[in-house]
Amino acid sequence: MNGQNVWWKRPLPFYLLLVLMVAFFALFTWLSLARYHAFTSRAFDLGAMSQAIWSATQGKPLIFTVEGITLSRLARHVELFYFLLAPIYALWPAPSTLLILQAGLAVAGALPLYSIANRHLKHTWSALAIAAIYLLYPVLQTAVLFEFHGDTLAMPLLLFALDSLDRQAGRTYFFWLALALSCKFYVAVPVAALGAMLWWYGQKQTGWQTFLLAAVWGGVAFGVIRPYFAPPDAVYVEATARSYIGYYFSQLNLAQTGALRLSNAVIVFAPVLLLAWRAPRWLLPATAVILPVLLSSGPGPSFDFQYHHYALGVPFLMMGLIEGTATLRQSSRSPSGWQRRLAIAFLLTLLLNSFLVNTPLNPKFYQPQPGSGAGLDTLAGYGRTARDALKFTWMAPLQATQQPLAADRSLARLATNRDILYLVPPENKSHEELLPKVETVAVDALYDFALLDHNQNLVEGGVQTAFPTIRWLLNQPNWHLVRAQDGLLEFGRQNVGLTQEVTIQTAITPAEPMAHFGAELVLLNSEITPLDKGLYQMDFFWQAERPFPPNTSYFAVTRLDGLANSRIIHLPTLGILPISAWAANTIVHESFVFALPENAPAGSYVVKTGWYNANLPWAAATDGRSRLGEEVIVGTITVIGD
Repeated sequence: MNGQNVWWKRPLPFYLLLVLMVAFFALFTWLSLARYHAFTSRAFDLGAMSQAIWSATQGKPLIFTVEGITLSRLARHVELFYFLLAPIYALWPAPSTLLILQAGLAVAGALPLYSIANRHLKHTWSALAIAAIYLLYPVLQTAVLFEFHGDTLAMPLLLFALDSLDRQAGRTYFFWLALALSCKFYVAVPVAALGAMLWWYGQKQTGWQTFLLAAVWGGVAFGVIRPYFAPPDAVYVEATARSYIGYYFSQLNLAQTGALRLSNAVIVFAPVLLLAWRAPRWLLPATAVILPVLLSSGPGPSFDFQYHHYALGVPFLMMGLIEGTATLRQSSRSPSGWQRRLAIAFLLTLLLNSFLVNTPLNPKFYQPQPGSGAGLDTLAGYGRTARDALKFTWMAPLQATQQPLAADRSLARLATNRDILYLVPPENKSHEELLPKVETVAVDALYDFALLDHNQNLVEGGVQTAFPTIRWLLNQPNWHLVRAQDGLLEFGRQNVGLTQEVTIQTAITPAEPMAHFGAELVLLNSEITPLDKGLYQMDFFWQAERPFPPNTSYFAVTRLDGLANSRIIHLPTLGILPISAWAANTIVHESFVFALPENAPAGSYVVKTGWYNANLPWAAATDGRSRLGEEVIVGTITVIGD
């Protein structure tokens, strides 16, 4: 046996590569799971994929539910590869399993890349540098850290295919290629371009076979499989050819977004272009997938480098880097000239990574601006709060069932293993159309994901996210509040629940107010009445000294001072009769029943009430940043131990 082929007799750079891969796997896993546990993912892609893969464990064709429609992933992106993940998901049925798998597969792509580079450059340290560039590549990292997607999975599979191609291992090459194509139907685009490139540059048979495989698969997937699994109302969920293309390319606005598209192109190509321009053939398959993304219109928009859409270009850009480096090495008069260029490419990749990607390599990671999404920011980044841990505990009873459920984007991620899971508020349908199909609705009245711009204005999220759903449910006679803790609300169709009522009165005794909130909101009186089994009823008598504008969005919160997770949202004046509907000088009687948190320690707790401005990005924290005036003591509750 040749000692050079025995893995434990490899050169030092190979072992350093393994260390580097373990380090990046740990980093990607940590950050992916941190965002999941902090409930700060902007999209619901991970939830949709988790539900689809769970359905495969139940013998169904990658079913997920969206906007009241039951849909197969085979009617959208034709992600057959997910079937291979189903047995693993069946063992550990949680979205976090998919994040770990994605991180591991992405990192594994460094192995074939190292092999290709070492084969062409005959220099193990340079091969290590190229593998490090891959692991640091900005759009690779943003893809891995952006939820869970088939094109991110296809990226390393393409590298394994290219390594087999480079070794002239034809059967293995087509095996890996087939796996990559199964991840998403449009993987066929760069693969077809790869086939054309191979044919043009002399690998005639492999080239036309690659092109034919990609073209046939792409045509069958898009023209046969997608229509076969499309539901009757497929046009509403981009499951028809016209609606799919229109979704991504109908609103280009090139004049207004040209500079942004150009900047994204620079970020995608810049790390390798210093050397890859010497191997222009590899830019063809890379550009075949990158250019349509740069020209697309959605969502978000999709051409932003922080999304996952550029991942498919990375394998071909890395091949261009290797071949360009090899070409320079052959033509360079200086033995170390090509190594300096490779070192510059590495440093450029590291520099772009440290400025653009939200990892510990970025200085902003350690001093994040609140709401920026950077670092350990608890509003939109990786930072986890004690309340985030509460969400997992609170959702556990709903996780244990498979009944039809609707939930906001935050809580829905914890309940994906079911046939019917809808997001609220719905985007393209009304509550009347969607919620009759479910038995339970779970929402966070203190929705604490908030993405802010540079001026600290709310861009996405905020405490009002769930307000439309809460208001609709509170005004339906067949829906009742079943469970509530610290703003987490469960509504069901049971005949009884936690009573939430509000009425208008003309007089009250005493007339002397207890407190003022701001200049014009008055608390006339309040009462706390113990009921049975840890239940209490609270009554508040409010008065507005003037009408409030229609855009006024104030909400009241009562809490037990010293008892964690005890905030009680005043739902009657949030959803049934909001403050913007109060007439001047009329008396609003608000009455609701609440339950103490389970296992509340024995003791006496001062009860405090405050009003907060929901229009402010900090409202979910219910502290002085959004409070109207000061909190007011309205009573005391004594908890007696067992």
